[in-house]
Amino acid sequence: MAPEKAAPKRTTRLNPGATSNQNQAPSTTTTNAQLQAMIDQGVNGALAARDANRTGDDSHTSGTGVRRTER
Repeated sequence: MAPEKAAPKRTTRLNPGATSNQNQAPSTTTTNAQLQAMIDQGVNGALAARDANRTGDDSHTSGTGVRRTER
C-alpha cells in the first residue's frame, strides 16, 4: 500500500489589500520638507506653551507646596 500524499498547504497573501480597490481614496505623498515643517510647528507650539507656563524667575518651581524658611 502506497503512502497517501499530503494535501498542498494553503498560503495566505502577505498583503491582501494590494489589489486595486475602486472605493479606496488615492494616497498622497509627503515630502521631507513638509514633514519637517509639521515637526517644527509642533515643536514651536510646545515651546510657546512651556514659555507661557513658566514663572518668569527661573526658579523652576510650580508655586505650589511648602516654602522652606532659612535658618
